[in-house]
Amino acid sequence: MKLLLHDYSGHAFTAQLGRALACRGIEVVYASFEGFATPKGRVAGMVGDPASFRAVQIGISEEFDKDNLLKRHRQQLEYARRIRALVLAERPDVVLSANAPIEVQEHLLTACRTLGAAFVFWVQDIHAEAIERIIGKKNDVLGRLVGAYYRRKEARVLRDSDGVVVIAEAFRDVLAGPRWGLDVSHMVVIENWANIADMPSLPRDNVWVQENMREGRHRVVYSGTLARKHNPGLLLELARKLDADVYLFSQGSGADLVRDAASAEGLDNVIVRPWVSVEDLPSMLAGADIALAIIEADAGVFSVPSKVLSYLAAGQPILASIPEQNLAAVTVAREGAGLVAAPGDIEALVQYARALLEQPELRARMGRAGRAYAEKAFDIDLISARFELILRNASPTPQAKTAPIFSPQDSAGVGEPV
Repeated sequence: MKLLLHDYSGHAFTAQLGRALACRGIEVVYASFEGFATPKGRVAGMVGDPASFRAVQIGISEEFDKDNLLKRHRQQLEYARRIRALVLAERPDVVLSANAPIEVQEHLLTACRTLGAAFVFWVQDIHAEAIERIIGKKNDVLGRLVGAYYRRKEARVLRDSDGVVVIAEAFRDVLAGPRWGLDVSHMVVIENWANIADMPSLPRDNVWVQENMREGRHRVVYSGTLARKHNPGLLLELARKLDADVYLFSQGSGADLVRDAASAEGLDNVIVRPWVSVEDLPSMLAGADIALAIIEADAGVFSVPSKVLSYLAAGQPILASIPEQNLAAVTVAREGAGLVAAPGDIEALVQYARALLEQPELRARMGRAGRAYAEKAFDIDLISARFELILRNASPTPQAKTAPIFSPQDSAGVGEPV
């Protein structure tokens, strides 16, 4: 079977999945958007990659603009045409696509229908809900109209897909609800993960930290995208209230806002740096006393921050401002891996931060709990076995369906809707 695994963003865990599926005998082309500004995984080919794994990064004709919605839409359409052309050239049996705008997913579905290939929609976010929320903050009526338009488009792609993977049970609940009315019986829940093999346990004051962080200070670290669904003001508030350095490893308009506001206010304990590479991420996270995660209340269940999964794998205690129904909040609270405050409850967030900073034994216990969960839940062999079953079942190629998939001891419950 030949698979084109497409991750618009190019995350570390999707690249890991591509390599794991190649090790299971699948020919994998891993494609991602070179110009999309976000922390990247190992999205280029590496020494030691499986022979059946190939990475392709797709560019567009100009620098991608996340903040200008009209320009962004035009650029997404250009990218959609380019990824469609790649699919038609590669002629895979199956396309598995994640993190892509609906226009991109539509082009991929059309390309698959042209080839007679299968299309599997890997739902990382419910885009119509996010679009309605973002536009609705500026104009409620326009937000509802645009949201309804994209809901029809997204629902059509979901209905026409040969397989659907969602990252949380709550997604199935929403898609089965009255606003969507979709049949979710065939949708499989596979929660996201972090590449634990890339996250070794390192000392707090390792060489990277000595060169890049201040000594003798407590450190609160936020690493990753700071976008519309986050509240950058929380980092400033923590810096005002805590005797600690607040590090923001991010880029874009959100990072610029925090940097400018901290400078204007004279907050010298707010330190804004670019994203670190996937190779330096373990060293940087090891230097944190607290790992911070933020999701606004109106994002609800529709966004599960991947940074939380990296924090768990790194064994760092988590301080979160996330809605309690969000899967990340549920996981952190259930596993005892950190403290979760409701979005908008700044008093609780500061109180939790102080408790963590004042109790090193609490931080250590929560860090160990998070790492233990990651070691149990982020098993790439079992995860890739589940995806392989989904892909082979979706494939129109008879030999792909009948090929050995995984050993009997791996098979309990694998690939079943939950």
